[in-house]
Amino acid sequence: MTRAFLALVLCLTASAVAQQPAADKLIYPIIPKVGGVAPLPDAAEQPRKGAKVVFEITADARPADLNKGVERVARLLNLYGSAGLKASDVKIAMVMHGEATKSALSDAASKGRFGVERNPNLAVIAELRKAGVEVFVCGQALAYKGFKHAEVGEGIKVASAALTVVINKQADGYSYVPAH
Repeated sequence: MTRAFLALVLCLTASAVAQQPAADKLIYPIIPKVGGVAPLPDAAEQPRKGAKVVFEITADARPADLNKGVERVARLLNLYGSAGLKASDVKIAMVMHGEATKSALSDAASKGRFGVERNPNLAVIAELRKAGVEVFVCGQALAYKGFKHAEVGEGIKVASAALTVVINKQADGYSYVPAH
């Protein structure tokens, strides 16, 4: 009985792994090398023009690693691209706060505070901004964590609070997506 159960588990695991897209099959139509997606042209729900999304990013990341929340924003844009749409077909805002606040720091601040040569989030954030994404960091989180506004990376806007970004964007018709 135990061997039969083990054989069943192995078969199911192999089947599940076989159904996952291989990393080399992922595409990056809008944001290069980050947030790859598997094209699924026959999927029931497809991205459509006119969506508005606000991402609240609180995910912690080691200073030398890309923040998963930032990667998730890139993935949404690549989903749009995989469906034949342009970055301008969706409006996206993202706000980093809590433990994600350090993902918004400049290279110099990241080096001085954490000893890492470069903040890996900044290159992706630059690509996101090129694609039209509004990028914010919470001013309250900066204050609580002892970071100065001057330490924030280029092109990242300091908001009064993450709460105000989320509330204001929702009032403007944006859908809320947590990116913890």
